Amino acid sequence: MWQVAWAAALILALAAGAGVAQDRADLSPAEARQLASTLLDAGDAAGALRVADALIQRDRGDFAAHMLRAQALQDQGRRGSARRAARTAYRLPASAEERFGAAYFLAHALARDGFLTHGQLWLRRAAQTAPDEASRKAVARDYDTFRSRNPMLFSMSASVTPSNNVNSGSNASSFRNPGIPWLPPEIEIDDSQKALSGYEAQLAAHLTWRLKPSATRMTALHLRADRTDVFLSSEAKALAPAARGSDYDRAGISLGITQKYRAEGARSVFSYGLWAGHDWSGGGNLSDTLRLTGQVERPISDRTAFTVSGQAERQMRLDSSARNATLTGVSLGLQHRLHNSDRVNLTLGWRDTSTESPGLRNSAMTARLDWTKAKPVAGLGFEAGLGFEWRDYPDSPYDPVDGRQDRRLSLDVAVEFQKVQYMGFSPRLEISAERNKSDVGLFDQRNMGVQLGFRSAF
Repeated sequence: MWQVAWAAALILALAAGAGVAQDRADLSPAEARQLASTLLDAGDAAGALRVADALIQRDRGDFAAHMLRAQALQDQGRRGSARRAARTAYRLPASAEERFGAAYFLAHALARDGFLTHGQLWLRRAAQTAPDEASRKAVARDYDTFRSRNPMLFSMSASVTPSNNVNSGSNASSFRNPGIPWLPPEIEIDDSQKALSGYEAQLAAHLTWRLKPSATRMTALHLRADRTDVFLSSEAKALAPAARGSDYDRAGISLGITQKYRAEGARSVFSYGLWAGHDWSGGGNLSDTLRLTGQVERPISDRTAFTVSGQAERQMRLDSSARNATLTGVSLGLQHRLHNSDRVNLTLGWRDTSTESPGLRNSAMTARLDWTKAKPVAGLGFEAGLGFEWRDYPDSPYDPVDGRQDRRLSLDVAVEFQKVQYMGFSPRLEISAERNKSDVGLFDQRNMGVQLGFRSAF
C-alpha cells in the first residue's frame, strides 16, 4: 500500500504547486513515471492520469508522460482523448523505438473503435520505426488481422518503366504488299509506326468493399482505376517529329461485383463476377466494356490446386462501331507448392475475338509458367515468368491469302528488395523482354523494359 500512499502525497503536493518533483530526489521525473505505471497496473487510472498531467505541465516534451496519459485515458474509456494523447506523443521529438510504441498504440486503439483502415495506416507508420525483427513480424501479423476484419480493402501501385518500344511499334522498316496494285511490292513503314523509345509512368488503384459474408458465400464490390502516361525520348522525337507521348496515353476505370461460394464440407470454391468498364486512349474515349467471369478452384492435394476459368466480354468501340468485338476465353491452371515452399503456376488458355473488322478478328492460344521464390536470398525476393502466345488473324487484310500469324514470347524477372522498406513497402525491380514474330512486318515487334515500383511487404 505504500505506493498508493506515495501517489496520494505526490498528487497533493503537485496540485498545491509545491514543486516536490523538482526539489526531492524521490519525486524525480523518472520515479514519477514509474509511479504512474504502478498506478496503472493497480487499476488506478485516475491517479495515473493526475501524475501524467503533472509531469506534462512540468515538461510538455515528456514523451513517456504523454503515453502514460494515453494509457490512463484508454483505461477510463475515454478513447478519443486517449488517441489524441498518443498522437501528441508521436509528434514529439523522440527515438524510433518510442515513435514505434506510439504508432502501435494508436493502431490498436483505432482498430478497437472500428477504424480499421486508419489503424492499418498507423501500423504502416509503426513498421517504419520498428526497432527489431520481432516488432516487424508483430506489425505484419496484426496487419493481416486488421485486413481480415476490415470490409474495405484498398491497394495502390505506382511504377516507372523505361522501354525501347512505348508505342508497340514495329521493328521492321517495311512489309510485303498485300495485293494493292498501285503500291510497290514492299511498303515502307511510317516513322510514327516504328518502335519509339521512352518511358511509361503508371498509377493504379483498387478499392474493394466486402459485404457481410454468410457461411458459404462472400460478396464484394470493386472499383478499379489505372492510368499510363507515355513520354518519348529525344531519339524518338527526332525519328518521328509529329508523334507525341500523349498519343499513346492509356486509362481505364471499371466497376464490378464478385462472389465466392463454397458449399459446406465441399473442397471446390466457385467464383464469378460481373464487370463494366470504360477505356481511354490518346486522350479520347476508346471503348465501353461488359465482362462476365467465372472460376472453379479445387485442391488436389495439400500442395497442389487446379483451376478452370472462363470469361466473356463485349467491347463497344467508341471510335468505330465496326471494331465492336466479343471476346470469349477459357484457361486451365495448375498451382503447386514445392518442398522448399516455392510456388509454381502453369496456365494454358484459349481466346477467340469475334468482330466485323477483319483486321481484329483472331483466335489465340497461350501458355505461361510462373515461379515465386518463397524465402528471400540475401534479403532479395525473386519471381520469374515465361509466356508464349500464338495468335491467328485468318482474314487479315495484310495477307488475304494466308492470313496473319503472330508468335509472341515473353520473359520477365522481378527482384524485391525486402530489407529496404518504407511504411511496409519495398522497392521492386522488374526486367521484361518480349518478342513478337509476325508474318506481317508491320507487327514484328521487340520490347525490353525495366520497371521500378513498390510492393507491400505484408
